[in-house]
Amino acid sequence: MEVSIALLATLSYFIGNAIDRCMGWQTFERPIVAGTLTGILLGDPETGILMGASLEAIFMGMSPIGGAIPADPFPTAVICVAYTIATGSKMGVAIGLSIPIGALMQTVKTLWAPVLASMSAYWEKLAITGNVKKFRRLSILQSIFGDRLPIFFVLFFSIAFGTKGLQSLFAMLPDWVMRGFTAGAGMMTAIGFAILVNMIWDNKIGIFLVFGFVLAKYLKLTALPIAIIVATIAMVYFLVMSNTISNKKETVETKPDAKNEDEEEDFF
Repeated sequence: MEVSIALLATLSYFIGNAIDRCMGWQTFERPIVAGTLTGILLGDPETGILMGASLEAIFMGMSPIGGAIPADPFPTAVICVAYTIATGSKMGVAIGLSIPIGALMQTVKTLWAPVLASMSAYWEKLAITGNVKKFRRLSILQSIFGDRLPIFFVLFFSIAFGTKGLQSLFAMLPDWVMRGFTAGAGMMTAIGFAILVNMIWDNKIGIFLVFGFVLAKYLKLTALPIAIIVATIAMVYFLVMSNTISNKKETVETKPDAKNEDEEEDFF
């Protein structure tokens, strides 16, 4: 069973990586999407969505400094969701291990970087030959796998052969340690969300934070219905703003002096 789960989890990682690299979206690599996709493939979308949202709250406050990322959230989300579904353990346990797992995955990518750099001479030689079709095919493969090739193997073997060992280890731990993992996961999520809010806070969107707090605290809604409500509000807000911007552009195009008038009003 662990092998089949590992294959499906690796497939989830491959699909997200291929779509992002080919389309240039860089959205399937986010934990909230990767976790959801992994949960769907493993037959438990609710766990995927909830864990993806929690991991997103942890990792979305992390910013690359000088091109260095302290932890890789993409494979971390896949491994954490797969482990939780495979073992049936509490989500807080896997979330509590997310940062060490992410740091390990980022280290694997860093160690693989010199291998990719050593292939530059081959790419130059291939470009000189003028074989455009071969160059294009290999470029697509390079873009899909590239720096993530060793991650596929690490991800598969860690889920296929490491799940039972990790489950046995946690079974030996006392209850207070497991409660500590759950508490730590909650604090990590809160800190990650606080870092993000500190960076993007605006009085215009601050009301949504209060609105979400009311839904969770007083109306006792779970994460899934809150996510649906907030996604609907975000879509309506996006459409209204897009329509407003479009109308403003049309006004400027039909009335050339309107832009100057707006600038004068802003000045005064």
